[in-house]
Amino acid sequence: MSFPAMLERLETGLAWVNDRVIVVFKWLAIALLAIMLIIVDIAVFMRYVMNDALAWSEEIAKFVMVWLTFFVAPIGLRMGAHVGIEVILGQLRGRIRQFLIMMIFAGIIALMVVFVKEGAFMTWNARIQRASTIDISIFYVYICMPIGSFVVAMIALEYMVNALRGVIDPANAKPTLTQQDAVRAE
Repeated sequence: MSFPAMLERLETGLAWVNDRVIVVFKWLAIALLAIMLIIVDIAVFMRYVMNDALAWSEEIAKFVMVWLTFFVAPIGLRMGAHVGIEVILGQLRGRIRQFLIMMIFAGIIALMVVFVKEGAFMTWNARIQRASTIDISIFYVYICMPIGSFVVAMIALEYMVNALRGVIDPANAKPTLTQQDAVRAE
């Protein structure tokens, strides 16, 4: 099997896994957003209508927001929704463009490896800490960081493999989402 064919199989496998993980993350994000909305609505009602504030509502809403952040980051990367500066990238074509894209995703992977490693360390060390208003370990709050960062790294790996295929053969690479958006805008 040739190297480009192996890269294509790797990219296809990563895409298959990432597609399924993103579906799960989307549903979790919807559920987390609904939970946060319900908690905040109940807290506002209790504070301003019943004149009896809930002690735990703000802390749980913050925890849910942290989870939401790390669960929507991979979704944003997959959809090409993160902020990008394309001044240089937009001027490049062919192998040079694909190489730069590959290096960008390699940088994202390197950063996510640090997030996974340090997030796991921080999560493990936080297992003995307890939340102040509810009796749960902070471990359950922090565990979303290594999980979400790992999924971002997997999506970046898929895109990096695609860019590497583009370095080898620019006609063979699938366009990135930003490239597709640019084509639709023209």
